Parts: sequence; structure tokens; C-alpha cells
Amino acid sequence: IRKVKIEPVQQADSLQVKQYSGIIKEAAEVNLAFRVAGPIQKILVKEGDYVRTGQVIAQMDTRDYEIQMAAAQAQYEQVKAEADRVIELHNRESVAGNDYDKAVSGLKMVEAQLKHAKDQMNDTKLTAPVSGYIQKINFLENELVDAGMPVASIINTRHYQVEVEIPVALYAERENIISFSGFQPTVSEEKFPLDLLSFSKKASNNQLYKVQLRINPASQPKLAPGMDVQVNIVRKNPAGAQACVPLNALFNENGKTCVWVYQSNGTVQKREVVTGKLTGDGRIRISGGLEGNEQVVVAGVNQLNENEQVEPLEPVSETNVGGML
Repeated sequence: IRKVKIEPVQQADSLQVKQYSGIIKEAAEVNLAFRVAGPIQKILVKEGDYVRTGQVIAQMDTRDYEIQMAAAQAQYEQVKAEADRVIELHNRESVAGNDYDKAVSGLKMVEAQLKHAKDQMNDTKLTAPVSGYIQKINFLENELVDAGMPVASIINTRHYQVEVEIPVALYAERENIISFSGFQPTVSEEKFPLDLLSFSKKASNNQLYKVQLRINPASQPKLAPGMDVQVNIVRKNPAGAQACVPLNALFNENGKTCVWVYQSNGTVQKREVVTGKLTGDGRIRISGGLEGNEQVVVAGVNQLNENEQVEPLEPVSETNVGGML
């Protein structure tokens, strides 16, 4: 009776991991500009500084706007005093309705002019709309700038983005993707979670689709925009968990791929199988022909015959490595 080595049919993982390279980018780079024109009196930050929302970035010379606001305030007080008298007379029915309407309209007009002057005065301070790092400063103190000219730019650090490109095959099965993670080997070998932002709807010239992912900077303080990062994409196997056997269990006969299945009566039976992809550990997926509770011969498969009586080899003891005992 021939002795054979047998192994049980194992189940391949129902999850598949794909790895791609990506680049960390800032969520947005915001250009900061005054809403009014004038000379810059003082710049309160420098490139690389971290600023918080509402922090003053630069201050414009307020001389012209102080004069404008003082003139608007004086005009408002004068018109308001006159309008108050007309309104009082109107309440006593001692003034024409037309004069009353003119007084009320004039008061509203100077109120709007005063508000505009105050707003322009407030706009002489350039504040950060978001928290982030100053990327660039375009002007020096005492330089004259027009309204809307970018004085500085700030990197929004609310979150970082990772851009990665995936092939058509993975894009078509994107509903099977269950998680994203990344790691930067220079910074740390530990993986960090990535949140999906969006898939692009159009492929690039290389027939790749762009995926936008998000990193929380607070959880990964060592990461910075411009770094490369490895992205792991875990997806469900569309075929589910599959049987897998060692490559040594396969043999070809008449153009068919077969294995020897060990029977409970001690014989072997030839079984045609349908092979799939390699698992990466010396095994191959079997998409048809085997059940998960069967055993197959994994050595000497070309020397066996149908229904031949065999004897399974005893497994090597962990304490008898090399069979020396």
C-alpha cells in the first residue's frame, strides 16, 4: 500500500487587499486678501506660522478710513437730529407727510453710509478664515495693495487628503470595498485609517480612476502635505470564500486539471477542478470541484491510480523536526 501525504482543503480569505501609492495633499490652500485698498501697516505672521481662525494676519494703515468714518459719523448725527425733530412734529400732526418721508429716507441713507464706513474700517484687519499654516506672504510692510490682491496664503489643516489612482477592474467593483488604510514607512509602520471622500467619474488618460481619501491630521501629527503614502484597499471577494489547495496537489490529465481526493475507505478518487488565482502562500484557489471538508493528496500525485488503496503519512511532530527521533 502506497503511503501518501494528504492535507485538508482550506478556505481562501473572503477579503482581498490591494495596495497603491498615493500623495498627501492639503484640504485647500486659501488666498487671503484685504477687501479695501491701502498701505500695509504691519504683517503679524511669517511663513510657516500656525494660525487659528480669526487670528489677525496683517493690519492696514487706517488713517484714511478713520477720517471717512468720522465724517460719516458727523453726518449721521446731524441728519438724525433733524430727522428726530421732523418725526416729533409728525407725531403732533404739525408737519407735512412729504417732509416726514424725506426725513426718514435721509436718516436711513446716512445710517447705511455710517455702517459702510465702519465695515471698511473693520476690513483694514486681515484675519484667518480657517486654522492652518501660513504657506506664503506676497507683500512687505508699507507696500500699497489693492482690494482683492492676495497678501498671503494659508494651508487649511482641518484635514489632509490622499489621492490614489485605481484600475478599472477595482473601480467597477467599488461597492465591494469595505475599508481604506494607509501607512508611511519613513514616519511609522503603523497603519492609520482613511475615510472615503469621493470617486472620480471619469478615467484619466491612463485609464485610471482617482479616489479622494481623508486623513485626520490630529491623529497623525508627523504627516505633512507632499509625502507619499501606501494605501491599502480591502474589498470583499465577489466569489466569497473559496477552497484552496497546495500547488503540488494539482496534475494534468488529457488537458484537464485534477486532484486526488482521499476517501474515507482509504482509497483515492480523481476529481477535475476549476482553478482560480494564487493566494500568495503556495496555494491556489479552487472555484469548482471541491468541498471544504475534503482531503487531497499533496505529494506523489503522478504515481497514483483511480481507487488505489493508500495509507496517509503521519504528520511530523513539532518536537521531532527532521524525523530524527
